[in-house]
Amino acid sequence: MAQEECSCIEDSIEKCDIFDFMSKYVGLSVLHPGGFKATEILLDTCKIDDKSHVLDIACGKGTTSVLVAKKFHCRVIGIDISPELINDAKRLARKHRVENLIEFQVGDAIDLSFPNDEFDATISQAMLVLIEDKDKAVQEALRVLKPTGTAGWIELTWQKHPTDEFMKQVSEIICAYCMLNVRLANAWNDLFLKSGARKLETKIFPMHFSGFTGMIRDEGFSNSTRVIGKYISDPRVRRRMNTMNRFFKKHEDIFGYGIYTMSKGNPGVA
Repeated sequence: MAQEECSCIEDSIEKCDIFDFMSKYVGLSVLHPGGFKATEILLDTCKIDDKSHVLDIACGKGTTSVLVAKKFHCRVIGIDISPELINDAKRLARKHRVENLIEFQVGDAIDLSFPNDEFDATISQAMLVLIEDKDKAVQEALRVLKPTGTAGWIELTWQKHPTDEFMKQVSEIICAYCMLNVRLANAWNDLFLKSGARKLETKIFPMHFSGFTGMIRDEGFSNSTRVIGKYISDPRVRRRMNTMNRFFKKHEDIFGYGIYTMSKGNPGVA
């Protein structure tokens, strides 16, 4: 199953899943499609302000949580299932001096430890492709959302139906096992509506792979310099990154992402 394949195969840097490779071996902190440009659109659509209470689900290293706290000066809780990533997130908050606004904690997206109607906004980026029980994850994000709040998701989304050969290459050439869970926009919409969303708004964007220029924009100069150093010094990293870039550029007509925003309703009711 795709969920089982998503765990990193530690005996080979060139065979672990693409998300693990980019995070653990390359050292990137912004891994969701569209980067911070997409995040800015998501946050604006969610109408976050200084009075908002925001939940960042699957927050990873905390980059988006820190961005929200710095931009809006509001309260943020970031949860992730990985204790290691939560520790990274706490260090990042201290570095940017927003630890007074953010609480990071280990948590499971399909079993959130918060009461109903708690948050003004719940956000998540590139998380649904990583988990098996997508319906439950959406239901939980909506459960803890206030009736007046907005839930927002950024997810990889095919721009057109991929061929069987393309999907085979996704696994065999770039080892993007989690991309086996990517859907077309209509399928993502069906999932959200079935799970209780209403007033669903969908925006689909093409994915343009801007290489090191885009990385510097999202990661900053310091971390980009470290990544470039790994690219130069480690032939395994360089070889795999080159293979990925060639594949993505060749198939830019297929790769895309969606920004999905919604309010809460009853399951099965649009």
